[in-house]
Amino acid sequence: MITSGDATAIPAQWRQLIIFNQGLQLMKSRAAAYLFVLSTTLIGLSGCATNTMTGRSQLTLISDESASRQSVSYYNSMMGDFKKKEKLVTNSPLNARVESITNRLIEEAVRYQPKSVTWNWQVNVIDDDKTINAFCMPGGLMAIYTGLINQLNATDDEIAQVMGHEIGHALAGHGAEKMSMQIASNIAVLAISAAAAKNSQDFNANRGGLTFAALAFVNMPNGRITETEADRIGIELAARAGYDPGAAVTLWQKMAEATKSKGRLDFLSTHPSPERRQENLMELGKPMGPLYAAATATQRVPYDWLRGAYDGRPKVDPGMAQAFYSISWDQFIKGESELKGANLPAYLIKQGSLAELYRSGSWRDLASKVLDLDFELDLSYFYLSKAAQGLGFGQAAEKYRQRALDLSLSEKTSCAKKMMVSCSGVQVSDLRDGS
Repeated sequence: MITSGDATAIPAQWRQLIIFNQGLQLMKSRAAAYLFVLSTTLIGLSGCATNTMTGRSQLTLISDESASRQSVSYYNSMMGDFKKKEKLVTNSPLNARVESITNRLIEEAVRYQPKSVTWNWQVNVIDDDKTINAFCMPGGLMAIYTGLINQLNATDDEIAQVMGHEIGHALAGHGAEKMSMQIASNIAVLAISAAAAKNSQDFNANRGGLTFAALAFVNMPNGRITETEADRIGIELAARAGYDPGAAVTLWQKMAEATKSKGRLDFLSTHPSPERRQENLMELGKPMGPLYAAATATQRVPYDWLRGAYDGRPKVDPGMAQAFYSISWDQFIKGESELKGANLPAYLIKQGSLAELYRSGSWRDLASKVLDLDFELDLSYFYLSKAAQGLGFGQAAEKYRQRALDLSLSEKTSCAKKMMVSCSGVQVSDLRDGS
């Protein structure tokens, strides 16, 4: 709980809003207020970054770590209320079943998002047969309602699809993104209120009406883009954990049937269905088949992420983070990626970040960014070669090494010879001796 006397506990973005509000109240000149509004809005809306899990640019006025901290108190309060009402399922076969499925999913999740090794992973089963829903807050704080399991007669594979989908929201930073949207909307509310106000009384009246509208927007369900991303992440987590990807389709078939018989479901009220969801999941399931087969063949025993000792958790090398399946990534690991683009300005903007990823050994993110930029240059293939080598794709690394050496001979495709392009301290010619 944050109190007004504990200023250091208030996130920086919220302190901005407090200062913003105080500044408007103190200003007498509307012209000065406009300048104050404009400058603060520009500061507040400047935070966008590309999410390495999804490749999509997201508003990031609040970090995943901050979102996780803020979620803890709400989650604990929520579970505390259910416990008082004796609505938490504990020490039962159902509880053990859900925990077993979730542990296997977490075991895979940390391979994609190594920083999630430190999350305070929790899952609770809420005894409410009328509610078909589940969620995962930032930081891995999860719950599933008995209504989803019992009303849908959900199999383990289908429960894995639900929980994998929810974990996908957390891995993709969707919670922090929604919190950032709330901060941005509050700044916009104050800006519009100030611009339309003739005096302080008008300002407060306008702000009140607009705040209501902003909250209505922010409290809307997950968007269809984020739902598609969570579907994409969830089905792969489940497949790698040994759960049938075909269950993603049967799950949504059951959801559709439940909607027809019972009206709008709680789950669908917060998880709108993208167009052609079942068809998309069926297509996604095809490349998941080999992952599922490999997982069922090995049958690894996961660590107990929910109840095991924190100090005993497996270590995950951030440089070895896995990438989610895509045609582009599949081509990369086979050594078949071809860079044909020539967008020099885009490459110049990103070349510093590429060099940093190379120096830090962040191989998945390095390869992903190079593929996204699609810029034909010897340095690009040098990075692909090093990334493939670092991730254990030796044959692909050799193919990219040779391509980099070939391109280094041409003035048009050599970073050492091409105008305006820097080699970022890299000697591509070093690849000649196989280093």
